[in-house]
Amino acid sequence: MGRYERKQATLYSHHTPRALVCKNTTIEGDVQIGNDTVVHVGASILARKGPIIIGSGNIISERAVIVNDHSTPLTIGDDNLIETDARIEGRGMGHRNTVQIRSVVAGTSTLGNDCVVGTTCTTGPSENVPDGTILFGSSLSRRTRADGNPEHRFTHKKHLEYIQEMLPRYNHIIEAE
Repeated sequence: MGRYERKQATLYSHHTPRALVCKNTTIEGDVQIGNDTVVHVGASILARKGPIIIGSGNIISERAVIVNDHSTPLTIGDDNLIETDARIEGRGMGHRNTVQIRSVVAGTSTLGNDCVVGTTCTTGPSENVPDGTILFGSSLSRRTRADGNPEHRFTHKKHLEYIQEMLPRYNHIIEAE
């Protein structure tokens, strides 16, 4: 797990198992990023009051924002997908979640494992979303996945492998300090 406390950055080879963090990201405060996690250009990870601990194999897309305004750690598990313009400001999430485009995990909310926050959806301000929950639609409907989302692991792994190969070709990558 790499510790990132921003300003000086050093390039490193994309053949290492470390995280791939694009140079044009904003990382502030006490941030730890696990191996094989990818942080795209324009993402912001802001540990304002407490630390942010991000597990391994996550994909944090362009302009995604993760912010901790709480004194307790904000923890993100493994193999999550945080899509473009999504915002994570809650207390954290488990594993294999998808936070879709322009969606928000708000206030002090948490996501369990295998959840989906649909495009432009927002959790309640202090909601504990149970495992396998899907939030969707303008009325923030909810349903529970019965199958545990088995295709997510295969698709996520392929997506991550592709990004890890292509991202360093077109972006400068920074190394943990």
